[in-house]
Amino acid sequence: MSVIVTSAFILSLLVGTVLAGSLLYLAFFLPFSIRSVRLLPKEGRTTTDGVTKLVDAVREARDSGLTGLPLVAHVQQLAARKYRYSRRNPWDSWERSFERGMGYCIQMTMALKLIFDRLGIVAWPVQSLRCGFPPSVIHGVPQPAKISGHMWLRVRVDGHDYDVCPGNAGNTPGVTHFKVMAPVRPVPRWLVPVLHIFSAAENVRRDWKNLFPRMET
Repeated sequence: MSVIVTSAFILSLLVGTVLAGSLLYLAFFLPFSIRSVRLLPKEGRTTTDGVTKLVDAVREARDSGLTGLPLVAHVQQLAARKYRYSRRNPWDSWERSFERGMGYCIQMTMALKLIFDRLGIVAWPVQSLRCGFPPSVIHGVPQPAKISGHMWLRVRVDGHDYDVCPGNAGNTPGVTHFKVMAPVRPVPRWLVPVLHIFSAAENVRRDWKNLFPRMET
């Protein structure tokens, strides 16, 4: 009995510590989150090739008449052209970020997955904690090459699996703009919202570090 009580106490302590740390972390970045929202475009939506919402993307994909891998590539390209990388709307749902046309890897990945799901295409999110990215420009600020965690999709077509990332218009099924530098693992469904919360806070921090370099410690 004492072992059970001790184990329950340790588990409660760990859970309490994680929750307290999470609340403090999010509370610290809440003011920055509010300021980031104020920097968003006022129109709140974009349209690409007649596509504004996810339902429009599904309809466009069905109307294309494509199937199999060409359909996967077509939808991937549509999502890549619809999105531009953003750190300023990290709390948006997948649907809202797609409508806005702004988001980061989790939002892009999960929005693309929703489209694939509605098309009957088998896809699941995967991640690696270390991926190498080339230089880029985010919100008008040049970014050097970097190593960062990343999430994208793995899609199964005719018994073959392909890495599919909507983060760059040059990507095609099986070809990505980043280099994987650590093991790739599937992301369980329960873990996605957890990653969204912590990644959102981290994106807010990175955005404000770009705006105010002295924030870097």
